[in-house]
Amino acid sequence: MENHTNISQMEQIRADYDINSFLDIDNRNQKKVAYKLGLNSSSINRIIDEARILSLFPNIQKSKAVPLSRIRNNRELKLFAEKYDIYNLQVRQIYTLVKEWRKDIEKNPRMLLNDLQHDLIIGSTIGDANIRQRNKNCSFRVGHSLPQKKYVEWKFEILKEFDNSEIKLRQKLRGGNLLNMFEFSINTHYVFNYYRNLFYKKNGDKVVTEKILNMINPRSLAIWLGDDGSYCIKQKYIIFCTNSFSLDGHKLMKKYFKETWNIDPTIGFRDNKYYYLRFKVDDTKKLVEIVRPFVPKFMKYKLGEENE
Repeated sequence: MENHTNISQMEQIRADYDINSFLDIDNRNQKKVAYKLGLNSSSINRIIDEARILSLFPNIQKSKAVPLSRIRNNRELKLFAEKYDIYNLQVRQIYTLVKEWRKDIEKNPRMLLNDLQHDLIIGSTIGDANIRQRNKNCSFRVGHSLPQKKYVEWKFEILKEFDNSEIKLRQKLRGGNLLNMFEFSINTHYVFNYYRNLFYKKNGDKVVTEKILNMINPRSLAIWLGDDGSYCIKQKYIIFCTNSFSLDGHKLMKKYFKETWNIDPTIGFRDNKYYYLRFKVDDTKKLVEIVRPFVPKFMKYKLGEENE
């Protein structure tokens, strides 16, 4: 009965409205719009999906919008359409291919992500970002302190195609202190499942591994520094506040820096529970030269330099 009702409402919406007008309705307001129009929220959701698919592929059959809508990213949809002839495929075939597509991206996210997006996720997740398991798929969350608002906006711009929420000002309790932070969280997407499995144990603890460290290049290292790095002005050295990782993890990171960059950080310990990496003055200079081309101009203070 509900399915019949939804179909009738879909027909009503098509008859009464320009469905393109629904494209600007975000996830947070779908229920409000449905209530205002006296419609089921599921009908609103389906008509938004239909409008999105038809805006990209105007001549496609409406029935194909349902399986295609399982691909939430417009650039991803275009990539899918480049690989498969969606105009001549049957609806059932599209369902099958979309399912296979999603599985392939879980195994190889580089099918979808560009180099900058991949480097951002790697550098941020080894830093301050976190990836949360939400049912089958995962969400990606970024949060930084008030002085780093531009840094949050920079990350937001790189990942905005993934239907992320707006940047919000939130208060977090850390170590008994109330901190104000800017943050955004991207809605669940199967592309993040790969990174969740890469960075987290089954119990939810974040880890660093040789596989992760081997993925780090100068740009992702610059992002890691932007998250965890702190420049000591008087002593002219950099510290990585890698508090969430174990002693074994720090030994692995120390080995990585030595073998990859010929930099030999020392492992520090503070408050009887946190480990960190400290780079001697000469090693700090080496590190700065490696990452400088990739550090955003408003984050130069992390290198001991003036922001541009």
